Amino acid sequence: MAKQHWSLDFTTIETIVAAAEEGSISRAAKRTHLALAAASRRISEFEQRIGMKIFDRQARGVRVTKAAEPLLNHIQALLAGLGRLSGAVEDIRQGVTEHLRLLANSSVIAELLPELLSEFVAAHPHVRVEVEELSSSDIVRSVVERRASIGVLWADVGTRGLVATPVGEDELLIVAPREHPLAGRRSVRFVETLAFDYVMFETGSPMYLWLTREAGKLSAVLRGRIQVRGLDAVCRMVEAGLGIGVIPRRAAEVFSKSMRIRLISLREPWARRQFCIVYRGQAQLAPVERQFLFLAERRWSHCAHPKR
Repeated sequence: MAKQHWSLDFTTIETIVAAAEEGSISRAAKRTHLALAAASRRISEFEQRIGMKIFDRQARGVRVTKAAEPLLNHIQALLAGLGRLSGAVEDIRQGVTEHLRLLANSSVIAELLPELLSEFVAAHPHVRVEVEELSSSDIVRSVVERRASIGVLWADVGTRGLVATPVGEDELLIVAPREHPLAGRRSVRFVETLAFDYVMFETGSPMYLWLTREAGKLSAVLRGRIQVRGLDAVCRMVEAGLGIGVIPRRAAEVFSKSMRIRLISLREPWARRQFCIVYRGQAQLAPVERQFLFLAERRWSHCAHPKR
């Protein structure tokens, strides 16, 4: 008797992954647009076919069994591959022939990239751009270890031998609650802020290291009352009265339109920072990456040295 061929069913494996991620078959059924009974039956039949329990059924949901974890990793990789295939097909249909992958920190994404990428995409409609947000130190590590080719970050971060090309700048300022003692000031020195509680970025982030370094030069310690991740989170905590914060001007101006916060200039030479693009070398950049680098350099040259 010939061995019966068993083909994988896409809806079933999608339901299994959804149940693993949701911790619930009922929520997985909603995600995959199945009735609960149908989703449960698909999972049970799959378990019977492979002779292994994928989930431990519990009163409040399901949990992936230890034995099924390697199988689930393969299933997730399969779905990811199918997703990439679908994306590639759609790219072909839309005339996309090249991809540009950029690593960028949150300040770059908020301030520099929108206008730069708008111009780049307009000039290169055949290019699909993917931006991944990482901390500046993680960007450098990824490029050094060849997990990425190009990143955009603050110029003051140690670049570990990478080529670093200046492409822009920003200005740090103080954000404070509207009722804060500093709220009526147009500008302050950093030392004047050290008597107040701070909303800090996470320990080890470039902004955290920068501010603690500058406080250390004044033989002071920042009074960090709460730590968060992200520019919007800092502003929301400031708005709630949990302290003052330091973020880039352009981002602060956007948040101030919808939040009850005050923006105060910081009269310090280090409050102005440069952004740079880092890469291992021109010869190691793909043509589309060199095109992006050229555009960024040209824009910055025009901004830094405008024609008179």
